[in-house]
Amino acid sequence: MPLSLNEYFAARRSLLDAALNRIANASGAPPVLDAALKRAFASPGKRVRGILTIAVAESLGVRPEKVLDAAAAMEMIHTSSLILDDLPAMDDAILRRGEPALHRLVGEDIAILAAVALLNHAYGFVAQSHAALRPRRWPLDQVLQRVVSAVGWDGSVAGESVDLHSEGASLDFDTLEFIHSRKTGALFVAAASLGGMLANIHPAPLQRIEVFAKNLGLAFQITDDILDVVGTPEQIGKDVGKDEQRLTFVKLAGVEGARKLSAELVETSLQAIEGLKAPALRDLAILVRDRVR
Repeated sequence: MPLSLNEYFAARRSLLDAALNRIANASGAPPVLDAALKRAFASPGKRVRGILTIAVAESLGVRPEKVLDAAAAMEMIHTSSLILDDLPAMDDAILRRGEPALHRLVGEDIAILAAVALLNHAYGFVAQSHAALRPRRWPLDQVLQRVVSAVGWDGSVAGESVDLHSEGASLDFDTLEFIHSRKTGALFVAAASLGGMLANIHPAPLQRIEVFAKNLGLAFQITDDILDVVGTPEQIGKDVGKDEQRLTFVKLAGVEGARKLSAELVETSLQAIEGLKAPALRDLAILVRDRVR
């Protein structure tokens, strides 16, 4: 009997949590860094990016266990970005995932080192996943490039740099799209591409999967903007109102306008995978859409 939506995501999140716990316990880092890494690994999250990697691979007939380390790597990259995003020099956050931001527990120095360690080892786990699979349609350099480009100077780092210095700027749709497509969308695309490439997807359906992920990632970020206005720290597990001085789609279009835009992006993402046997991807898109209904 097929799993329900909630059962599917709970089961895949449980797999990811177990994989991250295994990786954390084998780190071999010095005690002061090891404690920070274990805290970062154990931080409760939705695991959306890792689940996206798994769901794409599963839609192509690959068992979750075969891409689990790669999916964990996407979560490590995401966690690394959150640690940096929360630093006093950036968002100066108090909460993350319902708990104190990592730098408030271990200090800024160790938090930064933990973020760098997570990012670097994530690339290694992607390479290990690629090496363990047979046959291989996509060479390792192409697989890694998909992931690296999502993070680098035209990826989340680029989006974060513009976002940090957008306070007080005039509202501009193109700037918002640049920020969000890179801060969130790029990692969604990388997570989806990774699952597909490790499962030997052909180039044409890979392009459709990437269109799906790009639109879904942007919709996910817009729902975050909405929750920053209408949510509570208890509801979303982090500080709210932190975006008050920044460009957001809520400022541009209002809460209802942002809701409509998010729904339109989700619909576009669903159209991109129409005809593909990917029920988990469709369910994930609906889950994003319904976050702010």
